[in-house]
Amino acid sequence: MSVMREELHHLVDQLPEAELRPALELIRGRLGEHEGAERDLPFFASFGADPDLAERHEEILRSEWDR
Repeated sequence: MSVMREELHHLVDQLPEAELRPALELIRGRLGEHEGAERDLPFFASFGADPDLAERHEEILRSEWDR
C-alpha cells in the first residue's frame, strides 16, 4: 500500500462519526459511484430570505462546514 493510501486510511480512522458521511460522499463523487445512490440532504429546504442570501451563499456554507 502506498504512503498516501496509508495516510488516508489513518486520517479516516480519526474522523468523528458525524464527519464520515461528507467524506464518503466526496470520495464517491470522485469515483462516480454516487449516481443512483440515495443521498441524505438534511440542509436542503425551501424558504424565504433576504435578497443578499444568494450573494452570500458561499460564505454561509463555508461557516456551516467549519462548525
